[in-house]
Amino acid sequence: MKTSKSLLKIYKIAALAFLFISSQDAGAAITLSGDVTAKNQTGTHEGEVYRNYLKADVNLNETFENTEFKVILRAEDDTMRPDDNAAYLRDDTGSGRIYLREAFISHDFYFESVIDSINIKMGRIIYTWGNSDEVKPVDIINPQDYSNLYFTPIQDRKYGVFSGTVSVFFNENFFIEAVAVPEFNPSEMASSVFVLNELETLRATEYISGGDGIIEQNLPGKKIRNSSAAGRIGLTLFDIDMHASYYNGYDNLPVYNMNLTHDYRAVYKKVQMFGFDFQRALFSGISIRGEAAFFERGKYFAYDSAHIMADVSTGGTGSVEKKYTEYTIGFDDQDFIFDDLYLNLQFHQKIISSYESGLSSDQYTNMILWNVKYYLDNKKYRLSSQGACDIGEKSVYANAEFMAKLADNFEFTVGSWILEGDADTSIGQFDSNDMVYVSGKLTF
Repeated sequence: MKTSKSLLKIYKIAALAFLFISSQDAGAAITLSGDVTAKNQTGTHEGEVYRNYLKADVNLNETFENTEFKVILRAEDDTMRPDDNAAYLRDDTGSGRIYLREAFISHDFYFESVIDSINIKMGRIIYTWGNSDEVKPVDIINPQDYSNLYFTPIQDRKYGVFSGTVSVFFNENFFIEAVAVPEFNPSEMASSVFVLNELETLRATEYISGGDGIIEQNLPGKKIRNSSAAGRIGLTLFDIDMHASYYNGYDNLPVYNMNLTHDYRAVYKKVQMFGFDFQRALFSGISIRGEAAFFERGKYFAYDSAHIMADVSTGGTGSVEKKYTEYTIGFDDQDFIFDDLYLNLQFHQKIISSYESGLSSDQYTNMILWNVKYYLDNKKYRLSSQGACDIGEKSVYANAEFMAKLADNFEFTVGSWILEGDADTSIGQFDSNDMVYVSGKLTF
């Protein structure tokens, strides 16, 4: 675990970097940038502090002709990350840590033939696949940090993975891309506040590892055959930007298996996904976009409490593999109704094929997601709201936020999150965790 002194060092580095950049010629090849963010989240019901968060990012970009180097170094102190990993899956560092968020080298080769160019990229990379916003079915290469659930934007939740990418561009409208990921890191669900009902139930089970509440993990072995592979084909046709994608590798979220001795284990399964996404600009700032992922194998769904033992008694593991589909489709408008009002509205659905009674998940999950932003005084201020409503479970999470840009490089934000729903629903289980938050962000 990194100490607070180590964290202080990186904040000092960020400050020194800011001073260094200010004194440099703007045309220099080396570019340093970053931000320092402080945030507090406090529950509205009992006034309990959920999270004190302090983060510094230092970004290095350097370009030599056709070669780019990029490094993002992150230091953070996050009280939401527990100091032990009992039943939480998983936490290796505790609240304070310094790590490479992303670091890669990218080189372009240009040709005057059938192929326009080839790009090769290697290192620790954060991928962004798909055209949706927060719920992205095809964007599954990177593990994520779910300690703060959906209250942290997806791009900031991701961890870079050690990988290599080759992209071949035949022209500006057509390319193919191949990705190899020789390592596996699971998503982290360690949280001192937002612990899923499923984990809480398992944690309370006296049979887990002698009653100490620790769930053992079965991680894939560090062998070449356990590597993940992915690929995309990109095509622009009739002004529609579209991609077909493929992924064969381990799911970053676990399946909880059990046996007759009630030995629970978190097991990571290999999935095979076929994906498609598109977007098209229409008129007056309106765009439509969508993406869909079909999981041909590797997705498992648990039985409910009334059926799980019947499955285990016949040699099962308490869950069953099903073909599975997710898709998101919607539109956004840059100037909805009047200028400077942004609206993003999307519909998301999950479908379990060959559904059978006794599963703890519904066959269909239907959600409406929104993101509304209104800018004032030449974007010096912003009013916004985002969230999602599960139509079937009749549950919702939503926020209201006000941002003031107090200086060119400093933003102050205050807002709140409200969660409503029954205790046995995916959103409603956190019904008591309504909160207010305040944050400041200094960029350099």
